[in-house]
Formats: sequence, C-alpha cells, structure tokens
Amino acid sequence: MLVAFGDQRHLPMNAPRLPEREVLPSGKTIIRQFAKDGSLYIESHNYGAIDIGVSSTFRNGVKVEETYFSKGRLVSRKSYEKSRINFPDMPAPDAGIEDWGKDLLRDIRTEQKQRKLEAEKRLAESEESRFPRPASSNWLRVIAKDNAHLIVFASRDWKILSRETALPNGRAWLGAFGFRGSTGGTSDNKSVIARGLEIGFEVFGDRMTMIETSKQLLAEVNNYVRNPPEISYWHGSIRPRPKPRPKPPLAWPTVLPSLIDFLSGLHEPKVKIFNHHQ
Repeated sequence: MLVAFGDQRHLPMNAPRLPEREVLPSGKTIIRQFAKDGSLYIESHNYGAIDIGVSSTFRNGVKVEETYFSKGRLVSRKSYEKSRINFPDMPAPDAGIEDWGKDLLRDIRTEQKQRKLEAEKRLAESEESRFPRPASSNWLRVIAKDNAHLIVFASRDWKILSRETALPNGRAWLGAFGFRGSTGGTSDNKSVIARGLEIGFEVFGDRMTMIETSKQLLAEVNNYVRNPPEISYWHGSIRPRPKPRPKPPLAWPTVLPSLIDFLSGLHEPKVKIFNHHQ
C-alpha cells in the first residue's frame, strides 16, 4: 500500500513532491523523500522500530550514501549484512559506496576508550580513590576531611531530574552536586562538566546550597511519587501504543534524607563531591 503524506491532488504543478510511505505485506516499510525537482532524494527500508533498516541518499538520481541500522542503532555494513539474513527482502548493501557508519563507529569507540582512561586517571588522583568503588555506575560521594557520605542511584534517577517539569528544583540540585558544574567549583570544573557525560569528576560544592536544594527537591520528589503525572499512550498515533512496563522506584525519596542529615552535621562551608554518572 502506497500512501502520500498529505493530499497532493490540489497542489500546483511546480510544488515539491511530498514523501511517500509504502507498507509491504511482509511488514517492511519503505519511505521515499523527494527533492524540489521531484527526483528521489532519500529512500529508506526498515522493519519495526528499526529492527533492521537501510537509508539511501541520492543526488541527481545517483546513490551517494548508505546508512545501516540494526536493533535501533547505527551499524556497519558488515553488521547489517549479518542482520539481513533474517530479512531476505531487505536491499543488499552497495559495496561501491563508502561505509561511513563503520568509520564513525570506530571513532566513537576510540573516543569512549579515551574517556574511560581519563576517568580512571581522575579517579586515581581524587580523594574518592581512598574509598571502595561502588558496584553501580552512578554514584556520588560527599567528602569532608575524614567524613564521607555515599549515595547510589540509577541513570534514570539523574535524567528525570534534568527532564521532568514536575521537579523544578531538579536542575538546581544537579548543578549543586556537580552534574552541571559545582556552584563552588572552579571555572575549569564547570567547563569540563559542561562538555557532557564524562564519567567521574571531583568538584567543590557549597554546603548550605546543597542542603537547601536537597530539602526542596525532597519535597518535590515525594509529591511526584504520590501524584505521578498522567501519561498518554496515544502520542498522536491512530493506534494506541502498548502500556509501558512499570518503572523502578526513584532513589531520591530514599537517599536524600540521609544526605541532608550528613550535610547538616558538618561545619565546613565547602565540601568535595566526587560525581560518577553515565
């Protein structure tokens, strides 16, 4: 079945051609996008939520680029070929075109290795190195001389503070605890953390700011848990999406009270924070 995105019957002759979507009996979807002159610009073939997919880009009718996907991720041509065994009507890759995805993935892996080495070096040079490393990949430890307090959380926990509008103090709390640069840190601390999710930084935080933002956030997350926002399962689609799986409870209602107590028992105006999140 071939469907155009929109009614093209009353468009002027020189109007750009709208994209077309074709769903085959096998379940494969083909989407074609066109340039202003009506020539094919992009053609993509995929199954499901990109269980497997290939997108081809054309210029003046000539294919100039191919991008491959498998299990929702960008993959190399070799990986696409392996996945295509289970989808015989997917197009064979064009060996005459450069596999730019392979080069990009190689560069990403190289950068990830470099970041890991840098993170290990930062950890070794920090006061955090005095303490046993938690099994979790997301934690932060507040350190004041010989006193320290550890909280462990999940990636979902810190992400929801950054994204959820029902938690307006979430971003302020993240900033106070080194996710976006410590309020008491150096300008170097701030610029480094602002580059993105680079694992493991030791920064300084203002103790009173940390206490106040933690108290405000605790009130918000407790209310959030008691009155979670309504979720629509339609998302503008003509077919309802399946109800999502239940999510694990947030860590903040559990870990914030002890963190507040620890900070309140200190006297130092500034404390160290080792923040490890990914």
